[in-house]
Amino acid sequence: MSRMTREPQVRIRIVGVLVAIAAPSLAALVSIPTAQGAKAPVVFHINSPEGGETVPGPDVEVIFTLENYNVFFDSTTKKGQHIHFILDNQPYVPHFKTEPYLLKNVAPGTHTIRAFPSRAWHESIKDPTAFSMVTFNVQKADGKNSPKRKAPLLTYSRPKGDYYGHQTDSILVDYWVKNCKIGPKAYKVRLTVDGKPEVLTRWQPLWKTGLGMGPHEFSLELLDRRGRPVPGPFNKTTRVINLKPDTTAAEMHH
Repeated sequence: MSRMTREPQVRIRIVGVLVAIAAPSLAALVSIPTAQGAKAPVVFHINSPEGGETVPGPDVEVIFTLENYNVFFDSTTKKGQHIHFILDNQPYVPHFKTEPYLLKNVAPGTHTIRAFPSRAWHESIKDPTAFSMVTFNVQKADGKNSPKRKAPLLTYSRPKGDYYGHQTDSILVDYWVKNCKIGPKAYKVRLTVDGKPEVLTRWQPLWKTGLGMGPHEFSLELLDRRGRPVPGPFNKTTRVINLKPDTTAAEMHH
């Protein structure tokens, strides 16, 4: 079973959103100024490395600018607003600071960074100016991991990893689309959960409920106006998550 939230807005009504997510999550998040600094539009841009740049590596410093949105980490709740950094098509890594983000031990070759700000519960900010992507090289170019800059692009964000205790009640499905519009007569996203597909025609977060403990496979794929898969190195992504009853790790962020 799934639930759609209302159309995402940068200025959000915190209590209404959290109640819709899952009542147990409210106590964990209500003490944080979850929407602090949120204004429209949120602007995020990767300044370095530059597109097409070749860097020595293996570590790569990512310098960025963020406007109209605050990132922070609350040590008590272990939650906070952050940035999702994705190297190639790996699961994202959260970054809770405005200081540069360091990619470690990046292999030689061509790579792509995608990044965007996120709310404390990992829902992405969907302002058009809140997404940035850069393709660069470490030591040499090999042509891999190279989406076309103006081509329709799907970026898988959530879900990922392990979920514990009350986290298993509602599983967020979230993604970013670039260079295309999602709609009944436009591009669409096919979500497949444990082999059962459904087609999404609105770009907004989706919450999956009623999943049992154990592993679950989630797949997101970008479709064109005729329902055909859209070519691209990142336009179909599959992740396996695990739901666990153990509540000892329930407050860990991931």
